[in-house]
Amino acid sequence: MHGEQFGSRPALWLEPAHLHFHHGDSARVKVLWGPAMKRDKPEQPVNWTGLVKEPGGHEYNVPVVLDRDGFNYELVFDGGPEGVYMAQAEHQAGKCHYLARVMVPFGHHVHGHGVALNRGLEIVPGDCGEFHAGDTVDLTVLDDGKPLAGTMLLATYHIYDGEGFVRELLTDGQGVLQFAFDAKGHWMFLARTTRGEDEYITTLVIPGVR
Repeated sequence: MHGEQFGSRPALWLEPAHLHFHHGDSARVKVLWGPAMKRDKPEQPVNWTGLVKEPGGHEYNVPVVLDRDGFNYELVFDGGPEGVYMAQAEHQAGKCHYLARVMVPFGHHVHGHGVALNRGLEIVPGDCGEFHAGDTVDLTVLDDGKPLAGTMLLATYHIYDGEGFVRELLTDGQGVLQFAFDAKGHWMFLARTTRGEDEYITTLVIPGVR
């Protein structure tokens, strides 16, 4: 399926409520739904699940709940040690499986490294920290821990006022590509694969490119 075709369909993605949090804060991460970072109101997420992975490797489940305004959904979790946390939400609708991740900094000028869970389709970043326009990040696309060579990755950012995605990229023979940020904002990357009749759509957000 061409990038424009599956990129125009709704997907799940995450955005942090703030660019960073401090030790002892409760992080709020928005759980959003729509095509190419254009928000739609989702149906009641009765089977949405959340997960957080701390910098030290500990992971735990977090419920997806209505936000304070009672309109959007979010993950809320307390931060422990400083570093880059990974927040995740999943949703299944029939034979479509959606997974969304975002990197969430706790502390100033913190750095981390993306970690593969080796469960399903995932986009794993290399070194993560404060990114500026012109910086690069390495991204690896895995399916159950196996690199997906020659896989299309779509990219866009949340303040882009056009339609669809701004970039289409392909992974190399090891399932890796290097991406250069060319605009400020929250950047989202989307990958897709199929297994039989089941479809898997995964997003990763790297927030706050300055």
